[in-house]
Amino acid sequence: MSESGYGDFEFERKFFVDELPAVAASDPSPTLIVQAYLFGADGYAVRIRVQGAAPVDLAAQAGELVDALGDDAVGTMTVKGPAVGGTRYEAERELDAQIAGQIIRRAVHVVVKARYSVWLGEDGWVLDRFLGGNAPLVLAEVERGGPVVDLEIPAFCVSEVSEDDRFRNEYLAHHPYGSWAAQYHRDLQRRGPVFVDTLGCNRFADR
Repeated sequence: MSESGYGDFEFERKFFVDELPAVAASDPSPTLIVQAYLFGADGYAVRIRVQGAAPVDLAAQAGELVDALGDDAVGTMTVKGPAVGGTRYEAERELDAQIAGQIIRRAVHVVVKARYSVWLGEDGWVLDRFLGGNAPLVLAEVERGGPVVDLEIPAFCVSEVSEDDRFRNEYLAHHPYGSWAAQYHRDLQRRGPVFVDTLGCNRFADR
């Protein structure tokens, strides 16, 4: 539960990134996340996740990567609601990591990603490099305890996808990015980048 006074709601904005930026290397201990979506429809989702320190070799299958996380892995179950204006209901509880791992091994719709955490300006950012069928997708995300307004957007953020449901993990679990990446790039080239303009004043780092 959030400690910001907003209860089980999270406030975030998400951006498409062409490739993992060099600043990701400043995270000395990236995290490996393996998560299964047991349900996902109309913005509602139920997620089981196991995460821990990322191994050096990230080329293995999801089940093998769960094994590689070792005894320090953390398991969680999360229920999510639809996102509206950068706000989304999210209630999470901890699970036994071994039980969570066994559920993931039996799941059909799984997402695997390496997460890098960096501090840029006034905000902490995470950079997610997706693996498997969702490679080579990279997304940047910033989260706050309240609405993400007046944001300084780093130069590596190509276009905002906060309101594009295709970039939600539950969608990616069912429709891997690799199967529609070419179409997305064509659309992006045709229309140009977009950024949400209803959350205060966007500030852009030198591009």
